[in-house]
Amino acid sequence: MKHRILAVAILLAVGGGPLSAQEGVRERARENLPTQVFESIDALATEVGREGIPAEPLFNKALEGLAKRVPSDRLLPAVTRYAGQLRMAREAFGGLGSGPLYVAGADALQRGVEPELLSRLGQREGDSPGASPMAVLVLADLVEAGVPADRALGMVREALRMRTGEQQMLGMTARVRQLMRQGQSPQDAAEQVRRSLQRGRGGGVGPPVPPGSEPSTKGRRQGGNGRGGGR
Repeated sequence: MKHRILAVAILLAVGGGPLSAQEGVRERARENLPTQVFESIDALATEVGREGIPAEPLFNKALEGLAKRVPSDRLLPAVTRYAGQLRMAREAFGGLGSGPLYVAGADALQRGVEPELLSRLGQREGDSPGASPMAVLVLADLVEAGVPADRALGMVREALRMRTGEQQMLGMTARVRQLMRQGQSPQDAAEQVRRSLQRGRGGGVGPPVPPGSEPSTKGRRQGGNGRGGGR
């Protein structure tokens, strides 16, 4: 759950932070990371920046590892892997997104969402708006909870078509997890929330919980409830 909250915080920082704040992340990394590690990450950040990928999340990733006392020789490999996930997310969205969308996409990939599912979410349908960072995070949360991939994608697309607000989208995941705690399967819970959404109620219950909250069925999925997802 803490990781999910951190991901949302990074989204806000990258998406709306002033240039001085973004430069501050790099400066904090320069002051706190071993010199060789910082220089390598700085070079990597410059490289991905030329591809339209935000550099700040790389420094944030390194600082997060430092705060967790990750050995310095493991920081650069971790940041390099994360840069690869940002690139994969950018490719999945056809290079048409923004920094926050790529950060959300990288988070989704880490949580088991397949690149093909991100690509499908990024495809516009009629007058429906394209994928938003929040839509990607909610999709990842549903998949991580065990909702079949196609069902999760359908729910998020329907919410986008209905111009559902971000708080209501978070409410969808909260409602699915509540129904699962009451004994429903992920698929049945998702179907009930989808019907509520169609009736205009948005599927929310009480204050929404951040993506990544319990329960999760990761590690005990079977058949079509896995990452690739069946119906």
